[in-house]
Amino acid sequence: MILLHIISDDEEQAIEIANFLIDKDLILDATLLEKVSIRKKINNQIESMNKTLIMGKTKAILFDVINELLKEKYKENMLVIYSLPIVFMDWEESKELANEVAKA
Repeated sequence: MILLHIISDDEEQAIEIANFLIDKDLILDATLLEKVSIRKKINNQIESMNKTLIMGKTKAILFDVINELLKEKYKENMLVIYSLPIVFMDWEESKELANEVAKA
């Protein structure tokens, strides 16, 4: 099991993605967080950008499926996508994840 992280520049796009993945049974649920991302550009200027982080629990085997679907759907505005392993989880939620998320 993994915690999927998807970072979007657009809040509406993030909501659309969360709804899409839940509707397709690819994630169990979604949490959206609005964040400010700060980084140094090539010319040493500091820039800040508003980002929305989508977090959703899913099966590790579905990562490539989700990644390909999002690449296809948002090729003009590709997202940052990565995952973190879930090492421990409440047994009831683990069973729900196993039963409610799509089979690969």
